[in-house]
Amino acid sequence: MQTYQKILIGGLGALTPVIVNLLVVDLQVLFLNLTLVAFLAYLTRVVILFFLGGFVAFFNKDENSPLKLFQLGLAAPALIMSLLNGSQVEIPKVSPPAQAQPSASLQLIPSAYAQTAQKREIKTFSLPKETLGEQFQRGFTGAVPKRVWFVIAASYPNRESAQREADRITKTFAAKGFKADVFSPGAGNSSWSVVLGSNLTSDEAQNLRQRAMTAGVSKDPSVWTFAK
Repeated sequence: MQTYQKILIGGLGALTPVIVNLLVVDLQVLFLNLTLVAFLAYLTRVVILFFLGGFVAFFNKDENSPLKLFQLGLAAPALIMSLLNGSQVEIPKVSPPAQAQPSASLQLIPSAYAQTAQKREIKTFSLPKETLGEQFQRGFTGAVPKRVWFVIAASYPNRESAQREADRITKTFAAKGFKADVFSPGAGNSSWSVVLGSNLTSDEAQNLRQRAMTAGVSKDPSVWTFAK
């Protein structure tokens, strides 16, 4: 068997765990926030693993069985993929935002207040901004962004109601270190949300949720993140 044939068979073996990992893990990580840098980094990883499998097969000069060469090419990339996946945190699932109970007081929104609210900054549920290096790392290693958690005190069908609650929380609990912002619907959330903390790690979000309940900011704030 010629050398290039051995490298090709070993490389094809290496692509097997790559394809399986793409369907199970990598596709979720890449499309969480697909960028050109992350995509090119992923292609770089695929090419390196392909040639790694090919070189493993090439160095077994006495082996000429296509099946065994394929298995030899599969082994090293499979081990590397397992190590990479084991070092990453699973992308968390959505925890539904807290829904506020409707009340009569929320139905009457003064027009002057509504006009003031419209001038305020509107925030959106979004992933933390990545540097080019972080994008490359995500594409090459499959690293999952960790600051993707939000703590939501309540959700409302309209912006004005959410803004009133956010202002109340900020005014009442500022001395205890709490500040609420209004986030527009999006990222799987159809309501206007009153957010106590954004782009947090899982531990930070859980700690903030517990602090908010203890302080009486909200009876049952929810911890929310992007869908898996």
